[in-house]
Amino acid sequence: MELICPAGTPAALKAAVEAGADAVYCGFRDETNARNFPGLNFSREELRAAIALAHERGVKVLVAINTFARAGALDVWHRAVDDAVEAGADALILADVG
Repeated sequence: MELICPAGTPAALKAAVEAGADAVYCGFRDETNARNFPGLNFSREELRAAIALAHERGVKVLVAINTFARAGALDVWHRAVDDAVEAGADALILADVG
């Protein structure tokens, strides 16, 4: 059994890691995240630091890119995938694989 915890902020991610999560999931602070609310989620820089912290403790990080791409704006979603991979994400949670 694995414990997979939500991490809506860097502080929440750190708390989940310290509490023994096997994996955490989070998303970017932009339109690619279904829970894009003020005060939640991660900038690109915050995500890189959070993944480094999680990996130091052997915790996997799943990045949610869980909204549907808008016509004419696919580059936003493609960039989010690339940024998550470059930051070291272990897996992606996708709403639209197109």
